[in-house]
Amino acid sequence: MRPTAKNSTIQSLATEAKKRMKLGYWSEVKEKRRLEEREGKMTKKAVDDFALTKEEERYYSDVKNILEDCGEVIINPIGRLMDKQFYAGLDYADKQLYVFRLSQIYISIKNKIAATERLLEEETLSASAE
Repeated sequence: MRPTAKNSTIQSLATEAKKRMKLGYWSEVKEKRRLEEREGKMTKKAVDDFALTKEEERYYSDVKNILEDCGEVIINPIGRLMDKQFYAGLDYADKQLYVFRLSQIYISIKNKIAATERLLEEETLSASAE
């Protein structure tokens, strides 16, 4: 397979992501957010992290239902979010993009729900300790 500009871009993005993972970038980000939450110093960025985009708002209730119904083991959440008729009408490349975008949306909403639940749990614990 001959390298194309698209492949080299994807490969360079993957290489950069791998470097960030090796350097512990995301671990540092998570730890920084935990510290901000503990200290009660929710920065504008931290508050914005909980905000949903318009596209995420469309899928929020579906993702929340999937998480509530399935418990810890979730089988095929992307398939549950997918509009089957719309998907059937797409060509191969567009199908991949659609699944990838649904994956991004699902993960983003799932992380925001988990972060919100953790924050509420911490607030409840701190309120009961007082």
